[in-house]
Parts: sequence; structure tokens; C-alpha cells
Amino acid sequence: MRNISDTLKAAQYAASNTPYIHLLFTSADGDPTYDYSSDLEGRRILLINHQEEAYNDYASIVLRNNDRTIPDLKGYWTEIGYGYVADGNEYSSTARLWVKHQQEISVQGKMVVLLELEGMWAKLKEMPARVGNPPYYIDDDSTLLAKTVYECLEIVLETHTGMTLSALTEDDGIMDTYQPNMEVNEQPFESYGGLLYRLLSMTKSYLRARANLTWEVKFPQASDPPDLNYFSYHAPYFYEYMERLNVLIPNHVYVFANSGTDGLWTDILVGEASDTAEIALYADIIKMVIAGLIDDQDDADNRAAAVLTRARMEVLAGRLYAPHDCRVELYDRVRVLDARGT
Repeated sequence: MRNISDTLKAAQYAASNTPYIHLLFTSADGDPTYDYSSDLEGRRILLINHQEEAYNDYASIVLRNNDRTIPDLKGYWTEIGYGYVADGNEYSSTARLWVKHQQEISVQGKMVVLLELEGMWAKLKEMPARVGNPPYYIDDDSTLLAKTVYECLEIVLETHTGMTLSALTEDDGIMDTYQPNMEVNEQPFESYGGLLYRLLSMTKSYLRARANLTWEVKFPQASDPPDLNYFSYHAPYFYEYMERLNVLIPNHVYVFANSGTDGLWTDILVGEASDTAEIALYADIIKMVIAGLIDDQDDADNRAAAVLTRARMEVLAGRLYAPHDCRVELYDRVRVLDARGT
């Protein structure tokens, strides 16, 4: 969860409070900036629809523009801060978003500007991966050779994109151990976003975007203690909760590894992972994965386990409506305690 001050925490749980939204737009070179935060005269913010997803984040912002003073903000960035008026304006900043589209809308008695913003994953997906030398950028200078997955993520982010990867604090047993035989731009050309996704898919972990162009590795587990509890019978309350129970598909993964230097698969390795309870519940639903560059049995088994874990984690498991808490972010573990109907 995002760290906030005790003052802000008390303010957001108070019986009566005043929300605050920090909305500062900054140009690519840092100057000029335009501040449209909610406490300023004119109260320009009419709507913010902000979505944070596993591999994407985006927002739509509608601003009042009756005085026609909002300039062209294309390319400007902001880190929306959500909070409350407490001892001054207290807020917690979210991951960076860039204005990609701007609409000027005029209707009777009203002028507004609609801004469409996209985040750090979207930007990485637009940037072609240039690891190695032109024209193919196939990592022929061995930048990613003999590096762990975490080290590869760090090199890509910090050397090539200008972003930062925080020190590893949650290790899934693969992230900081397995050294993949990477082939970059095998089918030219991939993006940095695609390259990072391939690296993550080798593990049980995820990347979480944070403010100041920073990323951190998260390894969510069912055994994690809850970061936040919501209750039906006392604060912090939730309005509505829907839990979705899913049949796990696939529930059995085979990884075919070790194609050999000649690519003829003469000494094939087979990694395997399965969920016997799910198989008994429904049927044996198999997924087969080709990973010819893996040449170790433990690595093949770990890849199969990673694929199965991601299948389990990346399905819709529920939906919760609750008062806004500016600490909550992707991959936090939330527990719902519901006494309704008892």
C-alpha cells in the first residue's frame, strides 16, 4: 500500500471530510506547469475516471474551461494525487500518466476540456526494444547474458527507458535466481513493454508502477496477510462485494524445453505443474508451452509452475465498492468481513 501520513489517514476515515485532488501538469522539459488541483479558485475538475490495471493504466479527465485559458496539454505528464484537506492539503501520488489526446468541447452554457491520458505500461509498449546493435538489436553485445530475471528487468528499465526499478523485497524463488537465455527481437521488432512482459511471464511475479517513474516487483500470494480489512458492520465499511469462484483453466501445464543447439529436440526436457483438486473438480485441461532455450529440469518445472500460478492469479475473482482509500494500489491484499445475512 502507498505510505501516507497519520494526519491523512485520520482525515480520510473521519465522519466528515473534504476531499482533495492534486492535479499538476508538467511539460516534458519541466517548464511550464499548470495546476488544476481541486482547492484552486474555479474548481475546474468535473470528472476523473482513473483505471489502474495489471499491464495498463489510463485516465479521462474533464476540466471546466469557460474562460478558455486551458492550453494545449498534449505530452504533459501528471501524477494524480488523491487525498483530503487536513493539516493543509494531504495527498498520495499515483503512477505517472501522459496526456495523449485533448478534446475541446462546447455546448450551450458550458465549455470543457476532455483529456485522455495513458501511463507507464502504455509508454513502454510504444518504445521499440533496442538492446544490442542496429539494425536488428538482437542483444548481440550480450547485455542480458548471464543475468537473472530481476537484473534483466533492471537493465531494460534503468538503462534504456529512464525509469527506475526498486530493490527486490519479494522473491518468488525465480526472479532473482533464474538466468534466462534471452533472445531479443527474435521476430523484429518488439517493444520494451513486450520484452518486460516476456521476462515477467517466466516468474510468478508482477511489476507495479509507482510515482516518480518507479517500478517495484510484487509477488502476491494467498498466504499474504491482508493489507486492509473492509467490514459490513463497522468502519471502514464496504458498499458492495461480489466474489467470483472460477474453474481453473488450464489446470495442468507442460513445458517442453531444451531444443538443443541444433534445434532438433533430441534430448527434450518436460516440466510439469498441475492442480489435482481442480482436475478432479472438472477435467484435466492441459496447456503446453514451448521453451526451447531452457536447458535445466528445475527451470522447466519452475516455468510450468509460473504459468499455472499466473493462470490462477489473472482471473476476475471479485469486485468491491468502498469509500476511496488513497493507500490502496494494485496487488494489495484486501479482506472483506461480511456479516450480512447472518
